[in-house]
Parts: sequence; C-alpha cells; structure tokens
Amino acid sequence: MPGKRVRIIFNPIANFGRSWAIASSLRPLLTELGGAEWTGTVYPTHAVELARQAGEDGVETIIAMGGDGTVHEIVNGLMKLPPEKRPVLAIVPVGTGNDFAHSLGVSADPEIALRQAFQSPAHTVDIARIRDNRGHEEYWVNSLGIGFDAVINIRSRRIPVFQGFLVYFLALLQAVLLDYTPYWVRFRTDREEWEDTLLMTVLGNGRREGGGFLIAPRASVCDG
Repeated sequence: MPGKRVRIIFNPIANFGRSWAIASSLRPLLTELGGAEWTGTVYPTHAVELARQAGEDGVETIIAMGGDGTVHEIVNGLMKLPPEKRPVLAIVPVGTGNDFAHSLGVSADPEIALRQAFQSPAHTVDIARIRDNRGHEEYWVNSLGIGFDAVINIRSRRIPVFQGFLVYFLALLQAVLLDYTPYWVRFRTDREEWEDTLLMTVLGNGRREGGGFLIAPRASVCDG
C-alpha cells in the first residue's frame, strides 16, 4: 500500500471500550507501515458517514478498526458512493465477535491484521441487501438473523464483563431461559413459497456469527 492514502475508522467503544488500549499499542507499527489518517466514531451510524466522506475525500483504503458492527456501518457508507469512489476496505478486528474478519482470513492478532491491511492484495467479496416493509434498506456482509439469534445479539450488549465468544454464549443462555419463543413466517423466493413456525432464520454469507457459532461452515464470502 505504499504511497496510497489510508484512513482508519476506529470505534473506541468496540468490545465494551477495550479497543482503546489495542489501538494505542498499534501506533508504533502503524508508523512503521507508512502511517494513516485517524477518525473515530462518536455515535451510532457515525461510521456510515465517515466512510462516505472518506470516499468523497479521495481516500484509497479504509481500515475498519472495530468489530462487526463497525464493518457493517462502513460497508453501508461505501455503498452510498459510486463504484469508482469506493475505497478498498481492510479490517483490524478489535471487537467482540469479529466474525466477518474471520471469514475473510484476517488474523485475530491486531498486529498481524494491521500488516495484512497494508500488505495483502485486495479482492472482491459478496454483499447482500435487505429491505423491510417500511422501505428501509441496508447492506449486510456476514449474516442476517431473524428471531432467536437477533435476541441473543441484543442481550450480548448488556454483558460488559466478559469478552469474545463467552459474551454471546452467556447471552444464549439468557435467551434460552427468557426468549425461547417461535414465530410464524412466510417465505417467498424466486423458486418457491412456504410457511412455517421457526425459532430463528439465519442467512449466512460468512461462516460464523456470535464470535464462534458456525452457522454456515462451508460458506464463502467470495463465491458469487
């Protein structure tokens, strides 16, 4: 990435605020690799705006320094830009689950991941788009959950003491006790239509969610 304009979008509250110490420890390595501009998120959806602005500013590479939520927002910001203005996206995973980074083969070690961000070649990945019955649209890259796993994700935000997979495992136990409620759903695809009562529905572009639950272990994010 020599000579290219790089901007880091950092989420200081990723992993319940533990990302601060990791980001600070990476600064000497960042200088060694050629440096980058820093921006930080200060409110929900801020990364959407920061990513769009980076493209407008002519930034060539964005490094998402956060978790899956940060990556999700940045992708939605990039998709607001015309293709010729979209920077390349790299990830330094310092969040709770870091599931999409795992599916991309990004190292869980932030130092190695930062080197990958600067030194690995870029390639295309698949993304998807969802539209609800109110007309709201969002892009997603890793997984889309409806029902039980969505409740687990909400509950995980209330467990700040632990880290990584354990956060989601404890949220799972809470949800089993308090939210084990099936729902009725009608599916319609371009090939078939059916109805069922389900506990959860998950679409997987990436292989896992929740920091280690393998929902689609053979999935590929770049198979079209």
